[in-house]
Amino acid sequence: MTSFQEVPLQTSNFAHVIFQNVAKSYLPNAHLECHYTLTPYIHPHPKDWVGIFKVGWSTAHDYYTFSWSPMPEHYVEGLTVNCVLAFQGYYLPNDDGEFYQFCYVTHKGEIRGASTPFQFRAASPVEELLTMEDEGNSDMLVVTTKAGLLELKIEKTMKEKELLKLTAVLEKETAQLREQVGRMERELNQEKERCDQLQAEQKDLTEVTQITHKAIEKETELDSLKDKLRKAQQEREQLECQLKTEKDEKELYKVHLKNTETENTKLMSEIGRLQLCLAEKENLQRTFLLTTSTEQVQATRQEVVFLAKELSDAVNVRDRTMADLHTARLENEKVKKQLADAVAELKLNAMKKDQDKTDTLEHELRREVEDLKLRLQMAADHYKEKFKECQRLQKQINKLSDQSANNNNVFTKNIGSQQKVNDASVNTDPAASASTVDVKPSSPSAETDFDIITKGQVCEMTKEIADKTEKYNKCKQLLQDEKTKCNKYADELAKMELKWKEQVKIAENVKLELAEVQDNYKLQLAEKDKEISVLTSHLENLSREKELTRTLENQAERKMEDGADGAFYPDEIQRPPVRVLS
Repeated sequence: MTSFQEVPLQTSNFAHVIFQNVAKSYLPNAHLECHYTLTPYIHPHPKDWVGIFKVGWSTAHDYYTFSWSPMPEHYVEGLTVNCVLAFQGYYLPNDDGEFYQFCYVTHKGEIRGASTPFQFRAASPVEELLTMEDEGNSDMLVVTTKAGLLELKIEKTMKEKELLKLTAVLEKETAQLREQVGRMERELNQEKERCDQLQAEQKDLTEVTQITHKAIEKETELDSLKDKLRKAQQEREQLECQLKTEKDEKELYKVHLKNTETENTKLMSEIGRLQLCLAEKENLQRTFLLTTSTEQVQATRQEVVFLAKELSDAVNVRDRTMADLHTARLENEKVKKQLADAVAELKLNAMKKDQDKTDTLEHELRREVEDLKLRLQMAADHYKEKFKECQRLQKQINKLSDQSANNNNVFTKNIGSQQKVNDASVNTDPAASASTVDVKPSSPSAETDFDIITKGQVCEMTKEIADKTEKYNKCKQLLQDEKTKCNKYADELAKMELKWKEQVKIAENVKLELAEVQDNYKLQLAEKDKEISVLTSHLENLSREKELTRTLENQAERKMEDGADGAFYPDEIQRPPVRVLS
């Protein structure tokens, strides 16, 4: 532990703020109040603060925690002021064995006051206990804690302080009111004297009226002061009555405590008497039970025989129900297997039928579509070839017509030139004339041959064109027929799709019927399960009855043993006692 001589500050500064009622130790996590007095040597500032420093600090920055110092109300320089500051419990140090002290630090960082050292220690339960005598002088020691005793003392002191404060305030008010009353009476006497003087003199009526008004006001003030004094006296009387009532309540509590103690003694004596009565009663019951035990043993034996018969019957019923349950379970499993097989077969058959129908329909439709596509392709190719041949023949016809026209022009030109030659050579040479004569008959024959050839070619070409046109028309008709067939096949496809959809609907209906069959089967299974649960509950009841019979047999044996020993317990007897015939 460090000493206070290590502090490098003046000792005179520490007397400017004096810390009051500093305890030797405080609780670590409890609310802490710090009381201190500001001397006339210090001027408080809003930025002043009080810190908790570990002993051995060197500067104002070595604080553990701090709180701002509140500015005192109605502060007057040159006077001492008492202040209170609160530290929250969660900011305080733990129980570490170190010593701490309060220090007052100004806004300039100067330490102007320090308290005596203290520690933060957790209170042990033994240290907090105190023994005190009862206030009622009943030779009793009361064990309480220090905290409880301090709280009671604090409450009493607080109440006494409040009452003293109220009485002091009331006494001050009454003294002030009495002074005011005396002063007002003196003033009133003075005013009366003055009024007398004024009345005697009778100088000024206005002054007299003013004085009378003032006297009336003073009288009203005096009446109000008297009322205040009465109220203060009434409040004082009420406080005295409260004190008396509290004292009376305290005495009543003491009387009540004494009464409870006397009642406790009476109850203890009654409890002893009742225990004696119970012992006598138990003895009487045992003697009575000894007489009635033999009859009860015989009755229990008869009951045991009857219950054994019932148990054998129940065992037989249980065996029969177990056999029925086993057969029902086997039948249930068989029905389940049959239903599952039937459902699977129905599903497989329906799926196979639908698959076969759809496969055959798809195969036929695809084959027909392929045939139609081939026919359409062949017809289109044939149509293209015929169209190309027609164009080629048309070109040949145009060429032949052009050639025939050119040949006719050449032939007419040759004929004209031949005529001119003949006209010129008529008179010159007979041999030439003979030659010309020989030529003339040859030209018309060549012309006719050419015309015949061209006509024949034209006829052949026209025939070919006619044939081609007929073939074209036939191909066109075939194409039209194929289109109509395609439309028919498309209609048939649509019909087949409708049939397929109908088949799908039929399959869905079959599925729904299968689902209904499954639901019915499930309902049957649930009913079987219910029957099984009923049988199991019946078996459980039988087993319980068997256990009851066993317990009854055990009880009977115990009663027999108790009867043999001569010890009976009234709690085990459930039947009323049978009267013994004299």
